[in-house]
Amino acid sequence: MKPTKWSYPGGGLNQIPGECTISGDVRLTPFYSTSHVMEKLKEYVEDINERFETVLDTRGPVSKYILPDENLQGRLEITFDGDVMNGVACNLESRGYHALCKATKEIVGHVEPYSITGSLPLIRELQDEGFDVQTAGYGLLKTYHAKNEYCLFSDMAQGFQVFLSIISQLEEEV
Repeated sequence: MKPTKWSYPGGGLNQIPGECTISGDVRLTPFYSTSHVMEKLKEYVEDINERFETVLDTRGPVSKYILPDENLQGRLEITFDGDVMNGVACNLESRGYHALCKATKEIVGHVEPYSITGSLPLIRELQDEGFDVQTAGYGLLKTYHAKNEYCLFSDMAQGFQVFLSIISQLEEEV
């Protein structure tokens, strides 16, 4: 969980704001369910709120996040926006994976499987429906999503040759 943005209402240097919003993101490996993690985060926040005085460090009796004269107590809230996505882990035992590896070795000369984080919602949906889904990229990984992202036509042509080989392999099996 990574906090990336803090906001709070203005005030003086000697005033503690009445509220603060911390926004961020949670990036999971594909072996975790986002709905399960969201439920666990809600449980953790609920637990903290129920045991506020005992789970959070304070700096003495007047810094316990409680204003008894005003009947106020600090609390945490957690919300999630609508952009929740599960990750993808390709099946390394599948027919498609083996065809991809064979084609890549044949065309590129070597196979270097790797893992990256990120989200590919359509790919995950296809996988959840039972499709043998693989992801592949041919070219310069260091330029993916870079400031000056680019690709080479030669790398694209090589990728198309790999896909042609995969299609040919899978047609032979039918």
